[in-house]
Amino acid sequence: MKAILCAFSSLLIPLSAAESPMNHAAALSAYVEALNTHAWEKIAPHVAEDAVFIFTEGTFIGHDAAKAAFEKTFKLIENEVFSLHDIAWTSVTESMASCHYEFRWKGLIAGQKASGGGRGTTILRKVDGRWLISHEHLGPYARKP
Repeated sequence: MKAILCAFSSLLIPLSAAESPMNHAAALSAYVEALNTHAWEKIAPHVAEDAVFIFTEGTFIGHDAAKAAFEKTFKLIENEVFSLHDIAWTSVTESMASCHYEFRWKGLIAGQKASGGGRGTTILRKVDGRWLISHEHLGPYARKP
C-alpha cells in the first residue's frame, strides 16, 4: 500500500520548469530574460534561424543580422534592462502565437542614465516542439493627436 501511495503522490507533484513543456507565454518570458543577459549565445536558442526583426534602425533577417543588431544595441546602452508590459495575445494556435505589448528599456548611454520605450509585436512559432521568436517589430509610441 505504501508503494502505491508513493507512486500516486508522485503524480500529484508538478513537473519542474525544466521538465514541463514551455508554452508560448513562458517562451516569450524566457526570451526577454535571455535578452537581459546581453549575451547572443543565450538569446539565439530562443530565436528561429529565419527570424525577422524590425527596429527603428532597419530590418534584420536571420541569426547573423539579428546578432549584429542586438550587439550594437548592447554596446550603445550599457546595463540595459528591457521589459514587456500589458502583453495581449491576439492569436494562439498549436503552432503559432502573436502578441502586442508596451516595451520599456533603461540603462546608460555614454555614462548617463537613459530610458525609453514604445510598442511591440512578436510572433512565435513552434519549431521541433519549441516556441521560438519568428518575428519582432519594435517601434515608437503612437503620436498623440
